[in-house]
Amino acid sequence: MLSLQEAIDFDHLDVMTSGFGGFTPWGPDTCPTLEQLMASSSSSVAAEEEDEEELQRRQRRKLSNRLSARRSRARKQQRLDELRAEAAQLRAQKKELGARLHAAARHGLAARGQNARLRAEAAALARRLRDARRLLALQRLTRQLLVLRPPQPAQPAGNGAAGQAGPGAADFAAPAVAAPQGLLAAASLMT
Repeated sequence: MLSLQEAIDFDHLDVMTSGFGGFTPWGPDTCPTLEQLMASSSSSVAAEEEDEEELQRRQRRKLSNRLSARRSRARKQQRLDELRAEAAQLRAQKKELGARLHAAARHGLAARGQNARLRAEAAALARRLRDARRLLALQRLTRQLLVLRPPQPAQPAGNGAAGQAGPGAADFAAPAVAAPQGLLAAASLMT
C-alpha cells in the first residue's frame, strides 16, 4: 500500500509524461528495473502455466476416475449377471433333485410294500415246508412201522390150538404194541 505521503507525491507527477498513464504503484526511489518487471511477468506466466498444468492434471485425473468407475460398474454388473445365472442353475438343480428324491421315496415305499408281501409269502412257504416235512417224516415212520410189523399169519379157524400160543406169536405181538408208541413219540418231536 502506498503511504499518505506517496499518494500526495503522485498528485505532483506529470500524468502525460508517465508511461503507465500517470499511475505507478511504486515510488520514485523504489521503481523496479526492466529486468525485474520481466522476471515478475515471466514468474506470473510460469504461475499461469503451472495453474494450467494443474488444471490439466485434475481433468486427466477426473477422466481417469470416471473410466475407473465405469470399469468397476461393468465388473460389478458382470459379477451380478454371473451370480444370477448361477442362482438360476442352482434353482433348476434343486428342482431336479427334488423330483429325483420324490421318485426315490415312491420307489422306496413300493419296495417296502413288496418286501412285506414277500416276507409274508416266505412265512407262508416256510409253514408249508414245515408241514410237508412233518408229513414226510410221518410217512417214513409209517413205512418203518410197516416194515417192523410183518403181516400176521392167518390162523386156522378150528384146529383147537387157539388156546396155545406158538413160539412166534409172542414175537409178533410185542412189536405191534411198541411201534405205535415210537410213532407217536417221533410225531410229537416233529411238531
